[in-house]
Amino acid sequence: MQEKGLTLIGQEQNVYPVLRHVSIAEKFPGRFVVREHTADTRVLYALDRGEGYALIETGMLAQVGWTNEQLHQYAMDNLQKLPYTVKTQEVAGNRIHFISPPDGYAASRILLDSLLRRFDQEKRGDSLGVAIPHQDVLIVADMTGEVGANLLARLTYDFASKGQVPIAVLPFFWEDGELTPFLVVSHDKDSKPNNK
Repeated sequence: MQEKGLTLIGQEQNVYPVLRHVSIAEKFPGRFVVREHTADTRVLYALDRGEGYALIETGMLAQVGWTNEQLHQYAMDNLQKLPYTVKTQEVAGNRIHFISPPDGYAASRILLDSLLRRFDQEKRGDSLGVAIPHQDVLIVADMTGEVGANLLARLTYDFASKGQVPIAVLPFFWEDGELTPFLVVSHDKDSKPNNK
């Protein structure tokens, strides 16, 4: 439940976007400020409290007089300023990048178009895969063929099953700013990723 007395007045520097599975918006229709993202995910917004955060409800937005777009802009500006590091592992010719800073907004970096464009420009493989299994990690995969797609699909499922708040069990292809979820339909050597 939301704390009583929370306000956004004077809190422009403390709001951030967070990713959630679409089910939260369906379970609490109209309660939270929600922005479309993919078929399976939504962007919600958090008021950072230092030791944690509270999801921003529509009433809080009305109270401070911000539009949804103003809130989104404040949140994105703040996200852009957060530092992060990238850990990279190479597996079977695929480079897997993990972004997992301890700030609670790791998965939110999927919204940073410039970050994904940089990974895309530096990729050596055929395609760029992205996964947000839970809020505390963003996985970016420089993938080669079916092996890369299979690897990212397995990693995504594994991370989602261990996260406290799973977001998306399916990874995405990223191309020119577009995210397309994909499902690996079998695990034999002829398996091919299928667009959802």
